Amino acid sequence: MTATDDAAATALLADYHRAGGYGATIPDISTQPSITTAAITVLAQWLAELETRWPGPETEGRELTRLTLANALGRKEARTTPVVPALISQFDTAKHTSMRARWAAGNALYNIPAEPTYFDELAAIAGNREFGQERQMVVLWLGKCRRSHAVEIAAAQLDDETVQGHALEALSTLRAQGIRDLVEPFLDSKNKWHRRSAERIIRYDQS
Repeated sequence: MTATDDAAATALLADYHRAGGYGATIPDISTQPSITTAAITVLAQWLAELETRWPGPETEGRELTRLTLANALGRKEARTTPVVPALISQFDTAKHTSMRARWAAGNALYNIPAEPTYFDELAAIAGNREFGQERQMVVLWLGKCRRSHAVEIAAAQLDDETVQGHALEALSTLRAQGIRDLVEPFLDSKNKWHRRSAERIIRYDQS
């Protein structure tokens, strides 16, 4: 840990404790069974402004903190707080965010889950192949979103091996129509998850 790491970590924990958090260390933050709304808001603000509040390169300490914050914020209590924009900001390509931290942000967006009002931002992430498997859970989130374009976005990912299973699962949840031709090749997949999702989609597709 550098001096900057130590100072930033101390400031984060102080803000968190003042807001009612009771984890003793940064890794403890994501393991607590409950959290106050005030603490959620504080953690979201830290995540959104991490590069400013924790200046310098992406050290091991800052990466661990980014990952911890994303994991801590993926809960239903976060729906009425500024968490979703903070998590979406982790997909800003200008940020030096690691693959595992970005995946964790997507997983949190799925678990909350983010409301459909954020569809445009999340659909852009789901369709951005630059993010590779980091966007897996955002693609899966499409299955929780009843927006008309969710099927279109998910179906467009079926040729990308990094998110195929998640796209199929989302389409199955949406009971997508009119995509039989796209899905039928997965009926013979060696991947059981892919095959079962494809079977469910075909079962519900009345086209």
